[in-house]
Amino acid sequence: MMKKQHIYILLILIFITSTINAQCYPDRHSTSWIDSWISCDISQNPNSAYGLTHWIMYDLGYEYELKESKFWNANEPKNLNYGINDYNLDYSLDAVTWTNLGTFKMDQASGLSTYEGGEGPDFDATKARYVLITPISNYGGDCYGLSEIKINITDPFDIVEENNGFNALVYPNPFLNNINLRIVTLDETSSINYTLYDMLGRAITSNSVAFTENTEIYELPINANTLSAGIYILNVEQNNKTRSFKIIKRE
Repeated sequence: MMKKQHIYILLILIFITSTINAQCYPDRHSTSWIDSWISCDISQNPNSAYGLTHWIMYDLGYEYELKESKFWNANEPKNLNYGINDYNLDYSLDAVTWTNLGTFKMDQASGLSTYEGGEGPDFDATKARYVLITPISNYGGDCYGLSEIKINITDPFDIVEENNGFNALVYPNPFLNNINLRIVTLDETSSINYTLYDMLGRAITSNSVAFTENTEIYELPINANTLSAGIYILNVEQNNKTRSFKIIKRE
């Protein structure tokens, strides 16, 4: 039995200062060049097999299951020929070892404010942290451009395996005043118990957390201001299943 939650990650190359909404064109894209990635010089590709190329790499910050995607090509009216035509799409867990998803073609943008992009490749639940786009050709321009991509993902934190019982994460780490616990569990009727230990194994404080519906993040009632700077161990337990975290109190 697993608990799953699907979320979307929106990768914007340069953030737009205003939000565009339209009933008929909900995904339309800016026609300004400043809202795009543009490469006019080749450099060493993160995938060494490609050598010197134009490329763009996304670090998603965590390992996700990647699914359907949508691409917005370069949409600045005077430079539509910068838009990517054929390209290689690769993914990786560590930005060192790469797997090629395939070679694909991207339609040229319209240059209109009503441009809504086009469907991109389906990653088919591939696990990855890094996504690499390496253009092979464009529509005739001297440079290469791309406006935006969106990938449908599953956050693996929200997938709880039966034998694990729950997933937990402690942050910030290092901490100063507050300690927060993010937790997703298969049993929301049983409280989570926690104990904070010093490095000598002495229990400093312990308590429990009762779950609240639609809540994943809880601030632990630990008076962190009274703790000395150093390393501590936080044990989190539910139904005889335990997670231990090394946390650091900073000065």
